Amino acid sequence: MKHLFLILITFFNFGLQAQFFNNQLDKVDIIAYDFHIQINDDNNQIAGQTSLSFTALKPVQKLALNLKNKNAFGKGMAVQKVVWQDSISLKYQHTNDSLRIEFPKKLKPQKTYRLQVFYKGIPADGLYIKQNKYGKRTFFGDNWPTRAQYWLPVIDHPSDKALVSWTITAPAHYDVVASGRLVTKINKDSVADYFFETQVPLPTKVMVFAAADFNIKNYPVIKLHQKCVPVSSWIFKDSPANGFDDYKCSIPILQHYDSLIGPYSYEKMSNVQSKTRFGGMENAGNIFYEENSVDGTKSVENLVAHETAHQWFGNSVTEKNWRDIWLSEGFATYLTDLYLEHKYGKQKLKERMAMERAKVIRYNRYKAKPIVYDEQENLFNLLSPNSYEKGAWVLHMLRQKTGDEKFFKVLTTFYKKFRNSNASTEDFIDLSEKISGQNLQEFFAQWLYKAGVPQLKINWKKESNKIIIEVEQVSDIYKLDLPVKLQSGDKKALKTLSIRQQKQVFEFKIPRAFQPENLQLEIDPEVQVLFELKN
Repeated sequence: MKHLFLILITFFNFGLQAQFFNNQLDKVDIIAYDFHIQINDDNNQIAGQTSLSFTALKPVQKLALNLKNKNAFGKGMAVQKVVWQDSISLKYQHTNDSLRIEFPKKLKPQKTYRLQVFYKGIPADGLYIKQNKYGKRTFFGDNWPTRAQYWLPVIDHPSDKALVSWTITAPAHYDVVASGRLVTKINKDSVADYFFETQVPLPTKVMVFAAADFNIKNYPVIKLHQKCVPVSSWIFKDSPANGFDDYKCSIPILQHYDSLIGPYSYEKMSNVQSKTRFGGMENAGNIFYEENSVDGTKSVENLVAHETAHQWFGNSVTEKNWRDIWLSEGFATYLTDLYLEHKYGKQKLKERMAMERAKVIRYNRYKAKPIVYDEQENLFNLLSPNSYEKGAWVLHMLRQKTGDEKFFKVLTTFYKKFRNSNASTEDFIDLSEKISGQNLQEFFAQWLYKAGVPQLKINWKKESNKIIIEVEQVSDIYKLDLPVKLQSGDKKALKTLSIRQQKQVFEFKIPRAFQPENLQLEIDPEVQVLFELKN
């Protein structure tokens, strides 16, 4: 997710300081959203009707939904009425970007209720109504992280997942794609109604629709875990015809993740050229890629692999809270590494991990923070090499610690247990310990909850028939096992430095077959440890 514009986002504030924790989460549980959205070509105003089915978790008489009201520039939503149980008009207040609704009496816990909200307005964000690079009008939902509320009345938090259906009324020349499967399309003179529905719950961040003038290519249906999944490419009508195949790599990527991790959760995979704030946005079952990703060169395989990985981690297994975002971004980054290792070999993985290590080091020189922390300023600050590359490195080091068999069992079991629901970092730690049979508290404490990376000064020398390696930690003290390779000509020997203190000296006998005068030392030859080597 969010590759190309990550640096820009770091320096701009998009007004997302609110809603980090939604105080409705312990009061109600949204079961399903039914969105009716009408768009037009005359102006940017949308007309919306949203039906919500929800369960009360405790006796409550009031509900607050996230919905942006009109701002000083006239953008935002204006609520027209709120209807209870299909017939009763309710009192409401729509101020401070909150739609506060009062029910006639307290709701009974564990009972399901239905609410309808009628509204209209010009979205200030969340639904992009923009011209594409060819000057054609387009509509693209772009909800991450809490921008669904700019155009949809929702509880805008990843932990409240819900089923979704869409009815999109659009001018007939548009092609429409949305979360879920297309159930019907009905043409009415100059407009068309599209109806989509999902079969599994989604977080608000990845429930979207798009409307544009597309050329569409449907590939042969692929079989994943006894499930047939249609795969398609959607590109702007003015894009080069060979641009379809920029996204064709999605097919083997889907097949690999499905066999490696577990069953794909969604009804289809539509890869869509789009207008989006990000380089790619992993909307469930229909990934939106920025418009310059289509050029006919098939150069976006890494991006497609990352966004497709999110269908498993981020969309199906969704972080419980924003502090757990590495469960989405770190997992998608490492699954990309694993796919490229599968396709191109072990050397490719080493190159990727070296590149990602360098990126983590550069970032932590500038802004050292833990991977898991409660962001208090702007959710976009969570999009950093900490949640992406350092998160991937945690998984890579966990793999070395547990061995491949247990590591992949952790991934598959984690997915199976939390599929189509939510998980926390602590859930992952507990499961990793249970499957590995190891106490991993210290491991995760230093890599997830501690800022920075180990900084090591390493010097070595030969004395007679032995090699002496001096290690100093110039930052905080970490516990790590650092592999080193001794080499003399074609002779090799692997050793491990069990680093536990600020300063340590390690001595190893030089093997008899070695020529001491040609002795070389290589630190971390297989790229297995996250650290910075200092001069």
